[in-house]
Amino acid sequence: MIVAREQPYHQSPPGEKRRPVPDPRPNTLPRRRQLALTGLVLLAFLTGIAVCYLHAQIMTTGCQIVSLQKNLGDLNVETRELSEQVAGLSSLQRIEQVATTRLGMVKPDNKNVVLVQATPQPSGSAAAAPSRTKPAGVVRVPAAKDRNWVLQALAELVGHREGRTRPG
Repeated sequence: MIVAREQPYHQSPPGEKRRPVPDPRPNTLPRRRQLALTGLVLLAFLTGIAVCYLHAQIMTTGCQIVSLQKNLGDLNVETRELSEQVAGLSSLQRIEQVATTRLGMVKPDNKNVVLVQATPQPSGSAAAAPSRTKPAGVVRVPAAKDRNWVLQALAELVGHREGRTRPG
C-alpha cells in the first residue's frame, strides 16, 4: 500500500512578511574571481604543455648527440685505417716496388749518379750577387762510402729528366 506523505503547509500570519526561500544553487563566486581562477587554470595547463615540449626537445637533442658521437667514433676508426693505408702506400719499399714494376724504372748503378751539394749563401747577399767561387755546372762527387742510395736515385732521376746525367 502506498501512503502519501503529508506536507505541512505553512502560512504566515497576516502581519508577518514571508521569508524568501533560499536558492538551491551553490554559492557562486563573483565574476572577477571566476575570471582569475579560469586564468590560473589556463596558465597551469599551458605551463604543463611548455614543460612537456621542452622535455621532448631535450630528449630529441640527447638522441642526436648520441647518434653524432657514434658517427664520430666510426669516422675516427675510418681515419685511423686510412692513415695506416697512407703510411703503407707511401713507404719507401712500396714506392720502389711500384717504380720498378709498374713504371719500368731500374735501380741506378754507382757510376750513373751525380750528387749536387748546395752551399748556403750569406743572408745579406742572397739575391744580390751569385756565388762566383765555382763556375755553374761543376759538380762535386763524394767518395763511394759517402753516397746514399736514396740521394743517388734522386740525383739520377733529376739528371735524367734534365738530360745531364754524368757518370760519377
